[in-house]
Amino acid sequence: MQGPIAIFSDNHRAIDYPNVIYFYEYIQCEDQEATSVYEDACCCLIDYREPGQAVRIANQIRSRFPQMPLLLVTDVSHPFSDQHMVQITGIGRLRLLFWQANDNEEMLSEIQSLLYPEYSAKSQHIAFILSVYNEEQRFVHVKKFAERLQAFIRSHIVEGSIYLIDDGSHDGTNALIKALEAATDLSVNRINQNLSPLLQTRELGRNTRKAGTYLEGMRTIGADYYVFVDADDSFFIEDIARMINVVQQGYYDVVIGTKDMTAENRSLLRSVVSFGKRVISRPFLPTGVVDSQTGLKVMSSVAVKRMFPHLKEQLGLALDLEMMFIAKRLQLRVLQLPVKCIDRDGSHIHVWKDSIRFLRSIIDIWRLDRRVR
Repeated sequence: MQGPIAIFSDNHRAIDYPNVIYFYEYIQCEDQEATSVYEDACCCLIDYREPGQAVRIANQIRSRFPQMPLLLVTDVSHPFSDQHMVQITGIGRLRLLFWQANDNEEMLSEIQSLLYPEYSAKSQHIAFILSVYNEEQRFVHVKKFAERLQAFIRSHIVEGSIYLIDDGSHDGTNALIKALEAATDLSVNRINQNLSPLLQTRELGRNTRKAGTYLEGMRTIGADYYVFVDADDSFFIEDIARMINVVQQGYYDVVIGTKDMTAENRSLLRSVVSFGKRVISRPFLPTGVVDSQTGLKVMSSVAVKRMFPHLKEQLGLALDLEMMFIAKRLQLRVLQLPVKCIDRDGSHIHVWKDSIRFLRSIIDIWRLDRRVR
């Protein structure tokens, strides 16, 4: 008979373990019991808010049972870093679970994967995160793009869910996206039936100039890959699929698009300003990247979790540049690909005003993030 799961927790995340891991027998242990944990435990689950405390408990367990499998529960607000991971001793299997409220199936899947790594229980899931703001007058484009993404997912080429996040609109946008959600058949014949509905809407209640929608998605949505894309149907599914395929190969952590040489309907003024931004921001960008501001990016969950603690909502549109600077500082593997794009009428970009903000943000990014590593 398989032994119990030994749980060590400070209860900060208030996880309801009796209902979460109901499938397994478990015992809840105090800190001082780490060195006397039952020898027949099948694995240990360590759930502490502070990574350093979790490392201490893990090493107490591994000092007696070097082969003990460990599941470390963390979150994007207090994540484990590489430095924490390498401090854990022993030779047993080790997995990280980034906990999100009510994510019971994810925890069961991680335990199953930890105990029986030869049996895969997960399919890779993709979150499509679309930022919307005051789109009432051109909602036809948002609706069309959401429908094209739905068709892409329903074709079973990918497993995914669509998230329309309202960035504090003050027109009728929120009512329109909620109506779209209500009219959408949220079910889809998935490999994993426990995944999120096909389309969901969320509302920030304040305008963050897109930055808050990115951070909301990173903080609250669980996925293996994240696609951040403008909602106005300016990008093509073929390019999105190509970028997803590249990231899934595992050679790159982040793939971003560049539209500066391919955008249709772009004014001469915007072309000149975009060229100036590329020149100024180049020292902040990873090798091979020349354009940070195109609204299409695909990232692995590892990249998202490593970048999130360093990102700042107040940077607004310049968050795109900060993401690339953080990726450079963390030595993430970034690839840039040219993508086709149509610049839609009604854009919320104010060329001169936003350009001045961008210059100020460059100073802030250097001042606040240059020591990140």
